[in-house]
Amino acid sequence: MILNLLEQRGIAGRVEGEYLQGGIGELAAMGFVRVLVADEDQAAAKQIIGEWEAIQPPVADSEPESGKSIAMRNFISGVFVGALVMYWILKVLAV
Repeated sequence: MILNLLEQRGIAGRVEGEYLQGGIGELAAMGFVRVLVADEDQAAAKQIIGEWEAIQPPVADSEPESGKSIAMRNFISGVFVGALVMYWILKVLAV
């Protein structure tokens, strides 16, 4: 996408490492894909990319769990643990 943006503004370049994402299990997870441009186009490319980044919406952090979802998770966990305890008690009493 960045390369296409640069090409629209007349800056030629290439993407390096775009097919390495398939090897995530054996490679570092980030930082191996990059866009390369000619040295004389570097300043203009940085400016174009900076302008593009400035208009992007902020990345939302993962939303914290609400009190209701925590309570529901605790309730379900309690039901599960209670069922296991009841099963164990009935097995002991049945012996």
